[in-house]
Amino acid sequence: MTLFAVLANANEWKEIEAFGIKKEKWLRRFLELLNGIPSDDTIRVVISSINSNYFYNIVVEFFMEIINNLTEIVNQKNEDKEQDILSIDGKTSCGSKQNDTNVEGSKALHTLNAYSSNYGICIGQVFVNEKSNEIPAVKDLLKIIDIKDTVVTWDALNTQKSTVEEVIKHKGNYLGALKGNQGLLYNDIKDYFEEEVLEELKGNKANYKITKEKEHSAIVTREYFLTTDINWIYGRKDWKGFKSIGSERKIIKRNNGTMSQEERYFICSIDDIVLFSRAVRDHWGIENGLHWHLDFTFKDDKNTTLSKTGAKNLQIMKKIALTILKMVQNFYNVSLKMIRYRLSLDYENEISNIFKLLDVEGLKAVLNK
Repeated sequence: MTLFAVLANANEWKEIEAFGIKKEKWLRRFLELLNGIPSDDTIRVVISSINSNYFYNIVVEFFMEIINNLTEIVNQKNEDKEQDILSIDGKTSCGSKQNDTNVEGSKALHTLNAYSSNYGICIGQVFVNEKSNEIPAVKDLLKIIDIKDTVVTWDALNTQKSTVEEVIKHKGNYLGALKGNQGLLYNDIKDYFEEEVLEELKGNKANYKITKEKEHSAIVTREYFLTTDINWIYGRKDWKGFKSIGSERKIIKRNNGTMSQEERYFICSIDDIVLFSRAVRDHWGIENGLHWHLDFTFKDDKNTTLSKTGAKNLQIMKKIALTILKMVQNFYNVSLKMIRYRLSLDYENEISNIFKLLDVEGLKAVLNK
């Protein structure tokens, strides 16, 4: 009932109860409901009692199986599948914070997520007390997801020797962003990519890639530079699998005539410029494809559940609903928010259509038309 309600525009426990009351007759077709629709408090307590990790792992396996089947239907050849980019980043549910910071468990729920570029879903998560605890939590996250033959990306906070060692240990590759918190390493690599070196790298397709796209009211040019010239870097052997350093230069030219430019720097265990550029770009998928939708489409930032397990599992429900909506979005051809709204208007018919689309055989019929 909670999953159906979240799909239908319910973001909080009281809204889930209201959905149940409104749709009780329909729900009784497959639920006994011996005591009627449970109260919002009962729903919250029951959902909070579920083991978060076990719950989410089962759901992820289910969706990955569906997506793999769909990929085979659409592409017919699995070998066409690109190497997966797994982006790791944290998200805070600000509404779950209590005002009295002296109370145990009063800090906001902070989730460390792993987002798959190929699958378009969050394939793993670890809940931590606060953002400052992300660094040790990354190792825990890497232990519960399959990173073999993938490229794992993260922000500068998590570019740590222990993190890259864990990735290499599990036969993955990595791309770690650099900022001032890396001190000497960051400064040395930033100084290396001076204009003279960039011009030299531009002359070799193995070291340089450029893209130009229209985004909103601007033209965005991205230049990617990659080199394996790292023998000069002090302490490079302390970073397991360290093969190359890279830079992204992003130039934004707006219609009003203004222009801005930014540079970002990375250490990598990969040496392919195409894969490097895709990993740099796809890293933002976790923000655009997961975190933004959780807050904008599902109002997770306003999740005021004080029970941490309840807050975790309500967020998981929203991730499940998000995955379902993203899988059928191409058939609806509207925003995810609009799909939820349409569900709220004509639930029985719309949910029936959605689950037909999630059926592999049904999708075959649709795609073959």
